[in-house]
Amino acid sequence: MTMTDVSMDFDLPEGWSCSVELELTVDGVYAGRAELRLESTWRCVLVVTQQPSREAALECMKYRAVRFIEEWSTRAGQGAERRLEHPA
Repeated sequence: MTMTDVSMDFDLPEGWSCSVELELTVDGVYAGRAELRLESTWRCVLVVTQQPSREAALECMKYRAVRFIEEWSTRAGQGAERRLEHPA
Protein backbone atom coordinates (compact mmCIF):
# COMPACT_ATOMS: atom_id res chain seq x y z
CA MET A 1 0.00 0.00 0.00
CA THR A 2 1.21 3.46 -0.89
CA MET A 3 0.07 6.60 0.97
CA THR A 4 0.25 10.08 -0.56
CA ASP A 5 -0.32 13.23 1.52
CA VAL A 6 -0.63 16.44 -0.48
CA SER A 7 -2.22 19.86 -0.28
CA MET A 8 -4.66 20.36 -3.16
CA ASP A 9 -5.95 23.58 -4.68
CA PHE A 10 -9.13 22.28 -6.35
CA ASP A 11 -9.90 25.91 -7.33
CA LEU A 12 -11.62 26.43 -3.97
CA PRO A 13 -12.95 29.83 -2.93
CA GLU A 14 -10.60 32.21 -1.14
CA GLY A 15 -9.84 31.18 2.41
CA TRP A 16 -10.51 27.46 1.85
CA SER A 17 -7.77 24.81 1.70
CA CYS A 18 -7.74 21.06 1.26
CA SER A 19 -5.22 18.47 2.40
CA VAL A 20 -5.52 15.04 0.79
CA GLU A 21 -4.31 11.60 1.86
CA LEU A 22 -4.60 8.88 -0.79
CA GLU A 23 -3.74 5.23 -0.52
CA LEU A 24 -3.41 2.57 -3.19
CA THR A 25 -4.92 -0.49 -1.49
CA VAL A 26 -3.83 -4.10 -1.90
CA ASP A 27 -6.93 -4.54 -4.11
CA GLY A 28 -5.50 -2.01 -6.58
CA VAL A 29 -8.06 0.74 -5.88
CA TYR A 30 -7.62 4.14 -4.29
CA ALA A 31 -9.11 5.28 -1.01
CA GLY A 32 -8.44 8.29 1.14
CA ARG A 33 -9.59 11.41 2.88
CA ALA A 34 -9.61 15.13 2.29
CA GLU A 35 -9.56 17.65 5.15
CA LEU A 36 -11.21 20.98 4.42
CA ARG A 37 -10.24 24.11 6.31
CA LEU A 38 -11.63 27.62 6.26
CA GLU A 39 -8.70 29.87 7.06
CA SER A 40 -7.05 27.82 9.82
CA THR A 41 -10.24 26.22 11.19
CA TRP A 42 -10.97 22.59 10.34
CA ARG A 43 -14.48 22.24 8.85
CA CYS A 44 -14.89 18.79 7.29
CA VAL A 45 -13.27 15.45 6.47
CA LEU A 46 -14.41 13.79 3.26
CA VAL A 47 -13.76 10.08 2.74
CA VAL A 48 -13.61 8.29 -0.62
CA THR A 49 -13.26 4.58 -1.23
CA GLN A 50 -13.06 2.15 -4.12
CA GLN A 51 -11.84 4.59 -6.78
CA PRO A 52 -10.24 2.92 -9.82
CA SER A 53 -7.49 5.51 -10.26
CA ARG A 54 -5.72 8.35 -8.47
CA GLU A 55 -7.34 10.81 -10.87
CA ALA A 56 -10.82 9.42 -10.16
CA ALA A 57 -10.23 9.67 -6.40
CA LEU A 58 -9.06 13.28 -6.70
CA GLU A 59 -11.99 14.18 -8.95
CA CYS A 60 -14.42 12.64 -6.47
CA MET A 61 -12.80 14.58 -3.61
CA LYS A 62 -12.90 17.82 -5.58
CA TYR A 63 -16.58 17.36 -6.44
CA ARG A 64 -17.51 16.62 -2.84
CA ALA A 65 -15.36 19.48 -1.49
CA VAL A 66 -16.99 22.01 -3.81
CA ARG A 67 -20.48 20.76 -2.89
CA PHE A 68 -19.67 20.97 0.83
CA ILE A 69 -18.34 24.54 0.51
CA GLU A 70 -21.40 25.60 -1.50
CA GLU A 71 -23.70 24.22 1.20
CA TRP A 72 -21.58 25.73 3.98
CA SER A 73 -21.67 29.13 2.31
CA THR A 74 -25.43 28.94 1.76
CA ARG A 75 -26.09 28.06 5.39
CA ALA A 76 -23.68 30.71 6.65
CA GLY A 77 -25.46 33.29 4.49
CA GLN A 78 -28.86 32.22 5.79
CA GLY A 79 -27.59 32.54 9.36
CA ALA A 80 -26.42 36.08 8.66
CA GLU A 81 -29.82 36.94 7.13
CA ARG A 82 -31.63 35.56 10.19
CA ARG A 83 -29.45 37.67 12.50
CA LEU A 84 -30.30 40.77 10.48
CA GLU A 85 -34.03 39.98 10.51
CA HIS A 86 -34.11 39.30 14.26
CA PRO A 87 -31.72 41.63 16.06
CA ALA A 88 -30.94 40.67 19.64
